[in-house]
Amino acid sequence: MNMIPVIIVAILVALGLKFIPEKMINGFQIFAKFLVALITLGLAAAVVKFLLGWELIPGLDPIFMAPGDKPGEVMRAIEVIGSISCVLLGAYPMVLLLTRWFEKPLMSVGKVLNMNNIAAAGMVATLANNIPMFGMMKQMDTRGKVINCAFAVSAAFALGDHLGFAAANMNAMIFPMIVGKLIGGVTAIGVAMMLVPKEDATATKTEAEAQS
Repeated sequence: MNMIPVIIVAILVALGLKFIPEKMINGFQIFAKFLVALITLGLAAAVVKFLLGWELIPGLDPIFMAPGDKPGEVMRAIEVIGSISCVLLGAYPMVLLLTRWFEKPLMSVGKVLNMNNIAAAGMVATLANNIPMFGMMKQMDTRGKVINCAFAVSAAFALGDHLGFAAANMNAMIFPMIVGKLIGGVTAIGVAMMLVPKEDATATKTEAEAQS
């Protein structure tokens, strides 16, 4: 029953993108700006509380360890961000090495999915963190961009940030988390392949290769 609201919203978003894509994109951009403003306000309030002790937003959780926290059991915001940063330190070099050392296998994967090898490398990077994948998008063809975004919705961070978080908080959830995210990612690839015509990938592949 808890999934019903999520399913309804997902269907409405899909219908909106199908019939009124420009208005939906504008709406998402406005919503994104609102989120950035809200997050910035919350961060500023948390920093003021930590440095000056002024509680601008009542009930706001501390971003650093607080009295009573047990190391290894409670992860505050700064610790979570720090662990993500450690993963990102290796994510970008990993993408570079993957595209150089495994160019032929990635090209084979790209041919199966009918997208270029940069898009295939982006999917591998997404398993650790999707930020490097988004940085590679300008070198992807249209089909590769859609497939990567679809794959990232579920599969992103499966072997990176989320794995580290699960390992730190509940070891029993590591395997179900990885399996669930990978199944969701593979399913999303199948749906994306049905929605994006192969002609789109062929038409834009030359342009993407020229940019690279």
